[in-house]
Amino acid sequence: MKYLLFVASFFFVAVAHAQTHDSIVLKDAVLHYYTYGKGKPVIILSGGPGVASGQEDDLAREIGKKHQAVLFDQRGTGKSWTKPMNKKTINLDVAIEDIDLLRQKLKQDKIAISGHSWGAMLASAYADKYPDRVQSLILIGAGEIDMAFSPVVSQNIRARRQLSDSTEIQYWRDPKNAKREPERAAAFRKRLAWKSFTFDQSKLEKVLEQAGHGSYSEEMGDLMWDDLLDRKFNVSKSLAQKYKNPALVIFGWQDPVGSITVGMFEKAIPHAQIHGINKCGHMPSVEQPEEFFGAVMAFLDNNL
Repeated sequence: MKYLLFVASFFFVAVAHAQTHDSIVLKDAVLHYYTYGKGKPVIILSGGPGVASGQEDDLAREIGKKHQAVLFDQRGTGKSWTKPMNKKTINLDVAIEDIDLLRQKLKQDKIAISGHSWGAMLASAYADKYPDRVQSLILIGAGEIDMAFSPVVSQNIRARRQLSDSTEIQYWRDPKNAKREPERAAAFRKRLAWKSFTFDQSKLEKVLEQAGHGSYSEEMGDLMWDDLLDRKFNVSKSLAQKYKNPALVIFGWQDPVGSITVGMFEKAIPHAQIHGINKCGHMPSVEQPEEFFGAVMAFLDNNL
């Protein structure tokens, strides 16, 4: 999601506490993943597009207490690389097949997938193409599965910004200013984005800290976003016809993304459990951890 690019961290923090680290070696790429815990795996997809999997490491640690969590660095993010990086190697079709390669590497006939933001869009696209290979879905603060709604979501985000914020972000988006002070420009864009996505501003620093666990690839994000626009990405109707297995749609009521897209998912997956969390923005694991983790774990206990 283009409007989420600045939500990503601009500082890389290595994925910590993972029990194992492995990779899938391909002719043109190496895909890295990290596992926590034991049992049936839950593949965790981070947002952006372009954000490394470490941004979801708090969820991985929680799931790893009872099950196995698998943080997956999507192609072009974190340690996962591809050469060349262009529209042939970074697109939705390739991303879907990369997930299926991971499913095969994990030796699973069916997989549970958790996706946050853009990750929920990707998880939905995988379930649309391979519905019989998905055991359950967890969609967190999900992005739109119909690109026609992108302008609505974007305006909802912009409405959260104060005039002074909008003026300042235009200053730092000016190439001359950003080039003169690149670190300050990046830090401001990151803070402003998460400020718009956070309900309780007293928790903003904690949100930024968690966001900092995943590095951000602008190149990957731009390529993926362009692909989604070019193909006019929309799986809302087809997903309703194809996907019949369990799903949890969980979001913050004050999230400018999830609170808008929940209606799409109610139609696309009418049997899904819908869980809205009050006083919560785009990162419920930080703003309302007790309710968020409780709902996720209860769902997995019943559907994994």
